[in-house]
Amino acid sequence: MTTPQSVLAAFAIILIDLFARAGLDKVLALVGSPETIALWAQLQSVVELVSAVTIVGVLTGLTVMIAQLHEPSDEPILLRHALKLAFVTALLVALLVAFSSSLLSAWLTQGKISATLFLLSALIGCIAILPSTLNAYWLGKHQQQRMLRLALLTSLVLLMVASGAWLKLPLGELLLVQCVVLAVIGFACWLYLRKLLRANLAQKNSLDYRDKLMKFVPVGLAIGIMSPVSMLLIRGILAQTLSWDEAGIMQALWRSTEWITASAAGVLSLIFLPRFSNAYGSSRFKSELLRAGVMVLIPTACMLVIIYLNQHVILSTLYDSRFAVSDATAAWFMLGCWIRIASWVFLFGLFAAHRTKLIIVGELFSLPLYALLLWLFADGMTLERAAILCLVSYVTYLVFNAIGLGYAARKNLIPSLGGF
Repeated sequence: MTTPQSVLAAFAIILIDLFARAGLDKVLALVGSPETIALWAQLQSVVELVSAVTIVGVLTGLTVMIAQLHEPSDEPILLRHALKLAFVTALLVALLVAFSSSLLSAWLTQGKISATLFLLSALIGCIAILPSTLNAYWLGKHQQQRMLRLALLTSLVLLMVASGAWLKLPLGELLLVQCVVLAVIGFACWLYLRKLLRANLAQKNSLDYRDKLMKFVPVGLAIGIMSPVSMLLIRGILAQTLSWDEAGIMQALWRSTEWITASAAGVLSLIFLPRFSNAYGSSRFKSELLRAGVMVLIPTACMLVIIYLNQHVILSTLYDSRFAVSDATAAWFMLGCWIRIASWVFLFGLFAAHRTKLIIVGELFSLPLYALLLWLFADGMTLERAAILCLVSYVTYLVFNAIGLGYAARKNLIPSLGGF
C-alpha cells in the first residue's frame, strides 16, 4: 500500500517533469518567440497523440489490473498482453499520422512545420511506449521509488533538447535529438521488460486478461486521440482568429498552471488510482474519494489563487515580458483549471470502476467541447473569451463525470457517493 516514501517519490516524479518542461520552455522563449513555443507544442501534441492512446488506455488498465491482481505469478501474462495491445494501438495511430502528415502540416501550422517532422513526432510517440509500460507496471505494484529513478533518466531527453535549443538548433534537429535520446532509454527499458516477461516459465496464457485490457483500448483511442487533436485544433483556431504569437501566449498560460494541474493529476494517478482500484467494490471506495478530494482540491485552489495574484511575474519569469494576459483572462482560466482538477477525481474513480464507456462519452465534454466552442464563437475572439469557454467546457465535464460515477456506484451496489 501507499507509504510515506512512495508519496515523496510521487511528488518528486511530478516536480522532475515540471522543471524539465519549464526549463525547455524558458530556453525556447529566450532564443525564439511566442510562436516558437506554440509550434513546439504542436509537435509535442503529435507525440502525445501516438503515445497517449496507449498510456491513457491499455497502460492505465495495466496499472488498475496489476493493483487488483490476486495471483502475482500472472503478472508476466498480463504484462505481455499489455505490451502487445500497446504497440498495436500506437502503431495504428502512427500510421494515421503518417498518411495525414501533409494535411496536418497545412491545416494546423499553415506550412510552418513540414510533414516530415510530423512523421518523426509519431515515431517518438511509439518509442515512448516502452518507458511508459514500465511505469504503469511499477505503479500498479506501488513501486514509486523505481518510477522516480526512471523519471530522472527520462528527464535527460528534455535536458538534451534544451541544450540543443540553447545552441539555436532548428525545431527539426531538436526533434531528432529527442528521438535519439528517447530511443536509447527505450532500449534499456525493453531489456528490463524482457526479464519480467521471462519470469513465467510455464508460458501460461489467459485470454481473460487480454479481454479485460481490451476494454481500455477504446478509452485510450478516445482520450489519447481526442485530447491531443483537440489541443492541435485549439492552438490552430487561436492562431487563425488571433495570431501564432497569441496562441503561444495562451500556451504559456496553460504551462504556468501545469505546475498545479500536473501535480494534481500526478497525485491522483500515482497515489490514488492504485488506492481507488484496491478499494473499488467496498465501503472504502467512498472514503478514498473523499480523501482525494480534500487532499487535492483545497491545496490546488490556494495555489491557483497565488498564481493568479502573481501571474504577470510568473509568466515573465517562466518566459519573458512578451508573455502577458489580462487579469480577467487569468482569473477565468484559473477557475477553469480548478474545475478541471475536480473532474479528474471522478474520472480516476471511473477508471477504477472499469467504466470505460462512460469515460469515452465524458471525454467529448472536455477538450473536444472546448475546441468546438472556440470554433463556434470564433468571431471577435479574444484571450479572455477563450479562457471563459475553457471554464464552460470543464464545468460540463465535471458534471458528467460526477453523475457517471454516481451511476456506476449505484449499479454496483457500492455505498452512496452522496456528500462528496
